[in-house]
Amino acid sequence: MHTFGAILLMVIAKLVVPSVSFSQGLEKSRIVYASRGLPFFSAFVAQEMKFYQKHGLEVELIQMAPRIAITALATSQVDYSLNIGSTMRAAMRGAPVRAVASSTVAPFFALVTKEPNIAALKGKILGVSDFGGTNYQVTRMVLTHYGLVPLKDVQILSIGEEKVILDALLSGRIHGAMLSPPWPFEAEKHGFKLILKASDVVQFPFAGICTYMDKIKNNREQIKKVIRAELDALKFIRERRQENIDLIVKLFKMDKEIAQKSYDFASVFYSRDARIQPESARRLIALEKENGGIKDEVDVGHVADLSLVEEVLR
Repeated sequence: MHTFGAILLMVIAKLVVPSVSFSQGLEKSRIVYASRGLPFFSAFVAQEMKFYQKHGLEVELIQMAPRIAITALATSQVDYSLNIGSTMRAAMRGAPVRAVASSTVAPFFALVTKEPNIAALKGKILGVSDFGGTNYQVTRMVLTHYGLVPLKDVQILSIGEEKVILDALLSGRIHGAMLSPPWPFEAEKHGFKLILKASDVVQFPFAGICTYMDKIKNNREQIKKVIRAELDALKFIRERRQENIDLIVKLFKMDKEIAQKSYDFASVFYSRDARIQPESARRLIALEKENGGIKDEVDVGHVADLSLVEEVLR
């Protein structure tokens, strides 16, 4: 297991690299996300459509594994994380981080495999992005829901971003995975099946804006700029189907048919107002407690600050 110091060195190695120069007059901000997939599409939309610039921000999007992203966020190495599930779980354990807005209302993973049903996955291997991420947690929850014991009945292998998981599926290294669009539809082209949607089993915030406590205390205006850009992006996603499909083709190097399927699958899961619903946060807390991740009682205010979105929406 990585020590805190070792993980911090990994964070610094990720961040101390040449990056594009920030435009003069715009406020610099670094945002991390777990993988190049539709869960984090709103951030890519905000950047491509210049919504961040509209609100006075120059944003650098950085791909980073959730467990490393938590350390980066908690130590102020980055400004924001979009990994809302892993961030809220870290907050439950005392990390000085909070979720402030939700981009999605439920996970939109699909379980992809060539097996006929979930029961047939017993004795098989599933791939996940990272053991600290929502992808892993959702995989465990779905397996448990259907009577399979994770890591006993079904082995779980940490592989990396979802494109790499897809490659592992195609090579036969693993037998299935929870993938978010567009990757399930790419897998379909190779004979895999989508045997269920994760949202049929679990519903809680899947992607959203998170930051550290000192920023909430000392720079609320910057956070609200990020939320405003997010709201613009969410509105664009809801209302501009064809332009979003074109963006998916461009960003994820997918053909148009897969991009259309991906948009139609995922678009219903994006939030209309970026609010974190207290009941959804409580559900995530309850799930973490059931899984043995926490023992003490945790209230919503310990994992999320709901006030910033309300200030923006006034």
